[in-house]
Amino acid sequence: MSFYYPLGLIGLIGVPILVLIYIIKSKYTEQTVASTYLWELSEKFLKKRKPISKLTGIITLILQILAVVIASLLVAQPVFTVRGSARDIYFVLDGSASMNTVEDGKTRFDRAKERIVDIIDDARSGSTYSLIFVGSSTDVLFDGVTDKAQAKASVNQLKSGWCTDDMPSALSVAQQYYDNNRSSIVYLVTDAKHKVGNLSLIDVSMGANNCAITDCVYRKTAGGVIGSGKVVSYSADVNLTVAMSVAETVGADYTRVATVKVECKKGEPADFELIADVAEFISVRLEITQADALNADNAVVLYDTAKAQERKVLFVNNTEDGTYLVNAIKTSGVAQVDVVSPKAYNESQLSGYGMYVFNGYTPLSLPKNAAIWLVNGIDGSGTGSGVGFREYTEPRDSTGPNSYYKCEYERGGSSQAFKLLTKNLVERNVVVRRYARYSMVGFETVLKVGGDPIIAAGLNENNDRQVVFAFELGDSNLGLIDDFLILVRNLMDYSFPAVIDSTLYDCGDIMNVNVVPGAESIVVTSPSGLSTTLDTLDNDICEVVLTEMGTYTVTAKISGADEDSVLYAYARVPEAESGVSDGETLVLRGEREYNYSDGYYDNLLVFFILIAVILLADWGVYCYEQHQLR
Repeated sequence: MSFYYPLGLIGLIGVPILVLIYIIKSKYTEQTVASTYLWELSEKFLKKRKPISKLTGIITLILQILAVVIASLLVAQPVFTVRGSARDIYFVLDGSASMNTVEDGKTRFDRAKERIVDIIDDARSGSTYSLIFVGSSTDVLFDGVTDKAQAKASVNQLKSGWCTDDMPSALSVAQQYYDNNRSSIVYLVTDAKHKVGNLSLIDVSMGANNCAITDCVYRKTAGGVIGSGKVVSYSADVNLTVAMSVAETVGADYTRVATVKVECKKGEPADFELIADVAEFISVRLEITQADALNADNAVVLYDTAKAQERKVLFVNNTEDGTYLVNAIKTSGVAQVDVVSPKAYNESQLSGYGMYVFNGYTPLSLPKNAAIWLVNGIDGSGTGSGVGFREYTEPRDSTGPNSYYKCEYERGGSSQAFKLLTKNLVERNVVVRRYARYSMVGFETVLKVGGDPIIAAGLNENNDRQVVFAFELGDSNLGLIDDFLILVRNLMDYSFPAVIDSTLYDCGDIMNVNVVPGAESIVVTSPSGLSTTLDTLDNDICEVVLTEMGTYTVTAKISGADEDSVLYAYARVPEAESGVSDGETLVLRGEREYNYSDGYYDNLLVFFILIAVILLADWGVYCYEQHQLR
């Protein structure tokens, strides 16, 4: 036995003090009482107390000593060691969207937390508790906690998210713990029907039926709007009512404009279509009107697809072959293009364009708050371009086996900008007769010769999007192959992006937010009201992980604009979280060992209090009787 607070045993010094007091105290007291009262008491108590009359002082002393000893032990809090009884317990807790399903008045996640708390309560003191939470990411929320109250408090404050879970990732973390301690117990707490080996599965699902709405779209017509999609009932045949509502302005209540009855067979998606005459609206809401176990996947909100800003381009041409590039920008980039000479550009100080193309000419100072294209610049750079000119290569002849430099497309880029720039390229063979060697830091290479980039894109020193062509189109075959128009379209989408590319996502998706030309700041506000200011200085595309369900607001402050650009995107419950999941096969590698550590038993407080109360009660009765005898 050991003690939490050994200093509490100092209270035992009261025992010798009580004995000393008992030895030196006066044994007799003199009292004057009426004889009739004395005889009445003696008739009542004398026979009863006579056998122990000589022990009255000793009993009092013993009771006092016991009271002092028990009080000291209570303060010191004794602990009894129980050999080989403690466990190292790990919980892998599913925090995905399906855990918000309500069954018998409780969510599955609440039921999961209750099961974890019960296991902690039943475990022997001295055990350790760790929890791996699988939500929008896999996180170890606490590790090696020995205090039961602390572990239970940490569990009780958890909330389930709205994304899909990544159980293989969580199992990888659990495997690391298991490799370090083969005696540990790993509980997998989830609502999916996983097949497990040496894991302990705690299934908190109860089989309630859930319905969901999926594949929703809408389109405007001359007379109104048409909404369509699918509904699914996962566990039973049901008849559902699907409704379409619209909101005219931001924050306005939705007005129901159409409904339709849909007969759903278990597990089979059923199509629906709704038609309504609506003049103006900002968003469309499609929903199943009946409530079920998970109402969050019964509705979807659709906003207008984000539109690209007006594409107004100034083309400063200093070569004879600029016409082909102008036409490609007009057609593939869907833009208004004004063409001027370098002299006209310098004399008129033309401004107000969203993009400037300098073909065969580079100004001393680049315009700000606009996209820039530098095509075959003479010296390779203007002030603020971020491009360093090194030298021109020697031009090749138009005949012979080595008459052209063979170009290669860049491979393996993972950034969002690279994916946009190379989207849908056929990658035909491209050759150039000569090109300029540039040094470019922080630019994404699209096309290169050896290690030299000849088409690249990135941010210049003014933090504006910039595209660099290190050759003249007339010195290559690029303009004659189908990749040219695809590439121009990609470059225009990069130079003139919409703030967001889509308005409908699944929870857990990444929303790409484009830093449009002239953007001074971009703020993303989540459905819960959390605002995040994006880094628009060092990035041309910012990534936002959508972890909450509902409407996100994207507010972009554009230089020179009369008002902020406000766009909306909706994050819905992933379809995989709506239905019944069979789960995966999850097994920890390695043979289990049984080498447990020592536990302890310390729940003695109530026991000691009970003994103390009994002793004090007995002492009180005894003292009362002694008082009555006097």
